[in-house]
Amino acid sequence: MGALAFAAAVMTFAVGLAAITEPDGPPADGGQQVTTGPGVSTGTTIVEVLAADQSTVTGTVTKVLGTKVEAPPLVLPLTLTVARGGGGTKADFSGGTVVGKKATISWDGGRPLPLRGQGSIDFNGPVDVDLSSGGASWLLDGGARLLTPGSYTFGSTVAVSAVDAAFGTPKDGARLEVPAATTASVQTRGGVRVATPAAPISLKGPGQLELRGTFEVTTRDGVRTASKITFGPGAFELTLQPQAGGYRIERAFLQGPTILDG
Repeated sequence: MGALAFAAAVMTFAVGLAAITEPDGPPADGGQQVTTGPGVSTGTTIVEVLAADQSTVTGTVTKVLGTKVEAPPLVLPLTLTVARGGGGTKADFSGGTVVGKKATISWDGGRPLPLRGQGSIDFNGPVDVDLSSGGASWLLDGGARLLTPGSYTFGSTVAVSAVDAAFGTPKDGARLEVPAATTASVQTRGGVRVATPAAPISLKGPGQLELRGTFEVTTRDGVRTASKITFGPGAFELTLQPQAGGYRIERAFLQGPTILDG
């Protein structure tokens, strides 16, 4: 190849490379910048290109049943409830102190147990939730739920036991202190639930969902309406804002098996 031909070839390659690697510039045809899935695009327009098992949902939710989902800690005040007392129902709070001494507080589920003070229950793993317009019911059974540092006052009669004691002493208004850097938890059995009022809520997968309401579901094949969505198991993000009669969907991205009805 002659010198002039070689120089022309090098110049052509350099121009092409510059066009390919142009940083953050708009498309040459002025079109839309595209991102895949729920990622964030730095362009002026975001277009979600959904895979075969992905969908987004808008609309209103009246009922959510979540199975083994991830949720943020529940902040006091809270109330522990159970469908019916007896039958092995129990909640043990351990790792904190009562009047400066290490102790365990036990509740037998005979009546609702209000918790007041400054603290929260960290699910420390997956949880089942039943959500309706009146609020949420969270199933605590299934593992040790962490108590974040704070002060927990019990609104019903509980049994307070020293760490090495065989039996507990009944007490009203007991208070459990959980200092910083202390590992404290509540372990329940027999269907113990925490009831919380309607509030903004965010749930994440992996897990399963059953959603009821009025929806528009977008997939890569188009948009269709539905009144019931059965999802999972799979990854998802669901953010809800309470409104009259239910919740407005602020964000719903599903990735996994999805069945639409209605």
